[in-house]
Amino acid sequence: MEKYEKEIRDILTLVSELSSMMKKDNVRLDNIAELVESNAKKAESILATMEETSKSLTQLEATMDKIDKDDLKKLNQKVEIIEILNRINNRLESRTPVSEHFESFYKEEDE
Repeated sequence: MEKYEKEIRDILTLVSELSSMMKKDNVRLDNIAELVESNAKKAESILATMEETSKSLTQLEATMDKIDKDDLKKLNQKVEIIEILNRINNRLESRTPVSEHFESFYKEEDE
């Protein structure tokens, strides 16, 4: 009987040690679960921030496109104005000066 009592005590000691180890493991598992939950919340927050950033970038791109279009339109208008001024200048340069008209007119009168 003593032999059985000793074995039972040994078994109880082992069960107690195992129980203690399991409690420690459960605490570790609880800590791991808390870390996983915390990381999940952080990930959700990061995703929300990324989504907001993406929306802001889309708005910024749209604004930049509008500004680019407006600038391009103004630039095209300036180019058109410069072309018109150049044509006017070319026409003025190709005209016979008034003094030559007078000279030719007086020459005809003298003859």
